[in-house]
Amino acid sequence: MAITRVLHGAGNVRELLPAAAHPAVDAIEADVWVRGEHLYAHHSRPLGPVPLVLDGNGLRPRPMQPVHLSELFEAVHDKADLVIDLRSWFGDPAPDLVRELLGIPRRDHVYVSCESWAIADRIRAWLPDVRVGYSIRSERQLRRYLDERRAGLRVETPVSIRHDLIRSPQEVEVLQAQAGVVAAWTVDDIDRALDLVSWGVDAIVSNRLIVLNAI
Repeated sequence: MAITRVLHGAGNVRELLPAAAHPAVDAIEADVWVRGEHLYAHHSRPLGPVPLVLDGNGLRPRPMQPVHLSELFEAVHDKADLVIDLRSWFGDPAPDLVRELLGIPRRDHVYVSCESWAIADRIRAWLPDVRVGYSIRSERQLRRYLDERRAGLRVETPVSIRHDLIRSPQEVEVLQAQAGVVAAWTVDDIDRALDLVSWGVDAIVSNRLIVLNAI
């Protein structure tokens, strides 16, 4: 099966949306947050109603004109898939996202990855035609997912895993047996990406077009 090449963060920046048409890009990814009654894409965590966001550089002003979800749908139309990394630091974005997705004529090109697994489960229950997966960001989360799958406490669910948690082709095989689909993020080294591809991961998420082009 062909690897899916995902350009990380391209949906967060309006000027990068045309990258959806690049021949090395199968999908663009966006960090999506709920603000009021609307969903917007930008990388940093919003501080609720306060006009500030929090990222690795600390507090800074919130983007004045973040990318609206409708712009993402338009950007990928007939060009690429859209990976929505649904973020949920404040509030519950699930009802708002479902409302938006119900408003588009087709949803087979949309994949939703959730840091909150409970939110992922609700979206999947409401919209069974949408691909929904869990974001795994730590060894503890990874162990929890595998333990719960083996115990029959969790249904098979695709996973997007921080790439340094994947250490061997045998681990990829185990993960695929439990999750079906395994994506690795965020891979910005060509050799590392090629190793993960040779190990059998289903998708590579990268900030760099040169990495996606090498796959």
